[in-house]
Amino acid sequence: MTPTSLPTDDPILSWIAPEHLHQERTKIWYILAAIFFAICLAYSIATEAWTFTALIIVCTAVYWKMHAQEFPMKKMRMWRNGFAVNDKYNEWGNCTGYWILRGSNYHELHIERKSGNDIKIQTGDIDPFLLHDLLENLLPRLDDKGEKLLDTIIRICKL
Repeated sequence: MTPTSLPTDDPILSWIAPEHLHQERTKIWYILAAIFFAICLAYSIATEAWTFTALIIVCTAVYWKMHAQEFPMKKMRMWRNGFAVNDKYNEWGNCTGYWILRGSNYHELHIERKSGNDIKIQTGDIDPFLLHDLLENLLPRLDDKGEKLLDTIIRICKL
């Protein structure tokens, strides 16, 4: 079996979930975002920083376009020798460990790979304790890991 081919046997565990948590934004969030946008735009016009003005408009348009669409659902499957996200197979030997982020209303599985391209997926309706029981036999648990600063800022600001 090549590292990229999927195993033919049934997976031990599988689920479908989004990669990222969908952030619910309130009217207050939109009002504050509009005020921030207006202040930045007014400043850029007042200082005649036309490049900054264009940047603000482009960033706002790109943000609006990107967040108008729903996050795609991903299919996670696990076998004794590896796992697959959608149809991309990874062997456990190419991973350094795992950890699960516990949020207020979600759990997110993080699998760190030796290549540095870490895997992140919501656990959906899978019990995180069941996931721990399975993964502790396949990968080391990384207890010292936590949410990255940039991810925390994105979550708090609901970006």
